[in-house]
Amino acid sequence: MPCGIVVVDRQLKVHYHNPFAKRFLYPGANQSPPEKFSELVFFTTDMHLFDMDDCMKNIISSVKRNFHKTLILKNDETERLVYLSANRLVEEEQEFFLFTVSDISDEMDCITHSPGTFGRGEYLISRKIIGRDQKIRDVYRMIALAADSEVNVMITGESGTGKELVADAIHELSERKDRSFVKVNCAALSETLLESELFGHVKGAFTGAYKDKTGKFEQAEGGTIFLDEIGEISPALQVKLLRVIQEKTIEKVGDNKPIRVNMRIVAATNQNLRERIKEKMFREDLFYRLNVFSIHMPPLRERKLDIPLLSGHFVERFNRSTGKTVKGLSRQASKILMEYPWPGNIRELQNAMEHAFVLVQGSLIEVEDLPAEVRNFSGTDNRETFAGTTLKEPGETPIQKSRGGQLRISREQLKAALERHDWNQTRTAEYLDISRVALWKKMKKMGL
Repeated sequence: MPCGIVVVDRQLKVHYHNPFAKRFLYPGANQSPPEKFSELVFFTTDMHLFDMDDCMKNIISSVKRNFHKTLILKNDETERLVYLSANRLVEEEQEFFLFTVSDISDEMDCITHSPGTFGRGEYLISRKIIGRDQKIRDVYRMIALAADSEVNVMITGESGTGKELVADAIHELSERKDRSFVKVNCAALSETLLESELFGHVKGAFTGAYKDKTGKFEQAEGGTIFLDEIGEISPALQVKLLRVIQEKTIEKVGDNKPIRVNMRIVAATNQNLRERIKEKMFREDLFYRLNVFSIHMPPLRERKLDIPLLSGHFVERFNRSTGKTVKGLSRQASKILMEYPWPGNIRELQNAMEHAFVLVQGSLIEVEDLPAEVRNFSGTDNRETFAGTTLKEPGETPIQKSRGGQLRISREQLKAALERHDWNQTRTAEYLDISRVALWKKMKKMGL
């Protein structure tokens, strides 16, 4: 048929594609169909990201169990107007849903050519920060809200989670997008050099100051300045930064002439600044000035369902840079990526994929192509597992396992594990290293 046919279950897991669907929905020799239909990016005609999961919920709750809508399908090269419909199927007492996707761009004479304006916000964020996990979707929403305001933003998260990408997206979506976006790593310079870098200096201010220098605050005039690793600045610089925020003025090193500045501050840290405040290492008043609006980037181990999406992204990137034609990862290699806790987060995953591209010989990345620390890791979710005991987070009561692998867990421990994962049974089961059915039975037995 000259249209895409996709059959899914209630969870949008794909059970069938016809050849047209594979060619039309997933163009490119290196792109394979995803496991879930919701991984495709559709936009509504009024330029909003279309939520396929919410669509399925409405279909299921509907009496008619069918659905029809005109949407826009976006890939790297084109934007196509499509007619999407869904109908319920029952096969041997199992419920499925058949989606048909028809390309109506030519018939309607409305192929879009406006990547700069169409779906700008959602599309830009999703291209910079890849993920379909609910936690990342929450980050998308927070970025959009931050971009619509002028308040200072604090981005928190572990190293390698993509805090700089969040700052970049906020700037690109804001009214300041046409002005400078200036980045400063506060941990990379000494106190003296950082002060000169931020505020600038006049000739003769110190040894080596042979001419006047414009500081980063001035360079960011009308735009945004990104202060990475803000927790590393000295107490003296914290006082000066507080004055910049309060008075919107700076003074160059070696000069006492105030200079008006107009820039937005976006800061980032991988530290717990509230603990630094208790230790008298960070000013509380400065913290509240910077932390007007907070965005937290979750670690990769808390969004493991995004690992296949991210690894596929890196495969495409390194195919382009190396000239290779790697199609993806073998099943076992993918399994290892899903089990590894990724202490270095997305940056570590990127490095692992780059390492694999140096070694890979065939069309698939195999286990032996992965870095030694990844392929030799034993255990899941950053915990050590062995017969007898499963060690949890520091300070927690260990959750016991028998020699036969039977989980020994109290009601309080099980409840804490569920709460940690927002009562998501799939993630909790993975965390406890048991099946989802076993988890459900224990929850039922314990009245949870």
